Amino acid sequence: MKNYRLLRICTLIILLSGCSVSSTKTEEPLLKGTAPIKTTIELSSEVKEKSEEAKVSDQPLLIDAEIAAPTGDNTNYFTYEGNVPLKIALLNTGTETFLYTFRHADNETIVAQGMLKSDESFNEVFDELPEGDYVLSCVVAEEEPPADIKLRVKVELLNETV
Repeated sequence: MKNYRLLRICTLIILLSGCSVSSTKTEEPLLKGTAPIKTTIELSSEVKEKSEEAKVSDQPLLIDAEIAAPTGDNTNYFTYEGNVPLKIALLNTGTETFLYTFRHADNETIVAQGMLKSDESFNEVFDELPEGDYVLSCVVAEEEPPADIKLRVKVELLNETV
């Protein structure tokens, strides 16, 4: 019991002596007569442009992905809430030709479809789509055993002034 009391008193003294809530000590330079070092970080113009783009670009990305599908097909789902244009960009980064279909999920209405060969792309802005769930699917064009398809998918909302 004596050891416990002694331990509590020592702990209390250590805590009180080293932990002051308000410190009146001000920071002083390490060497007398020298001024504190001021550092300035200069951003390159490329970094400045990217940060400005990030501030200006308030449009949310619904999908932004690099996809490699070894089964030969890929499906992406998203919800569009209307009122602003929707931009869809597909880029075939693989070697296989594939078919793409962009459709409304509820009523199966096809909005766009086509075929992309290697290094081809599809970019389209849709101004007046109804609100709802949409499906963007891609499947390899030839009917052979599953082949890899590789693509870049980007679906984003744009400002109303397109």
